[in-house]
Amino acid sequence: MKTKHSSRRNGFISFGCLGYLLILGLIIGGAQGTYTALKNRNRVEITVSDYLAQKPDAEWVMFKNATLNLLDAAHMERFGKIDEVFVPVQDGETEEGAPVHILMSTKDKEIIAAMADLKAAGNSEEKVLAAAMRNASKLFMKRDVSGLIQFGIESNSKTREKLEKLDMHLAKDFVILEEGAQPALGQSAGLLTLGLGLGVFVLFRRSKGGASPPPIPQ
Repeated sequence: MKTKHSSRRNGFISFGCLGYLLILGLIIGGAQGTYTALKNRNRVEITVSDYLAQKPDAEWVMFKNATLNLLDAAHMERFGKIDEVFVPVQDGETEEGAPVHILMSTKDKEIIAAMADLKAAGNSEEKVLAAAMRNASKLFMKRDVSGLIQFGIESNSKTREKLEKLDMHLAKDFVILEEGAQPALGQSAGLLTLGLGLGVFVLFRRSKGGASPPPIPQ
């Protein structure tokens, strides 16, 4: 009688590798989130010009009375539709062509709609002008913007590289502000605890596991 080796063991090993990555992600993400929440107990409220003059050691920031330059914004698409917009955050006196130090990452529906309208205009000057007129109130909006400045595991290096390749006049040390994000101590601590707990459980199982049984003779 012929027997076949079960493929379940290989499947288990593959799942185990994914499990380790999941545990590592929970630990790193939870640790960074906890660190961010403990470090940023209070939101820093500051103007863009003051921020550029002396950057505070903080990630949770509100830029007061900032100007959002939609004309120089970039966007990312998903399934052919705009999913996220990166808008330069400036003060009211920023000169045209000046380096951009702050980008706001937003999924605001009104901003996405305006961006989609401008994109649909294509290269036709007449259509671009008409789209700009329709969205005149959104091209240089002035308002307070608040969120978390991305760093560490939250900072997507591929996204930064794509943005740097665009003609956006980005400063070398530009930062990305995730609009609406704020520290979440409870959630982050929970993820960290879960990751550490799973890690201890896996190590315990490995230390208690015996040698693998020999293969069944053919």
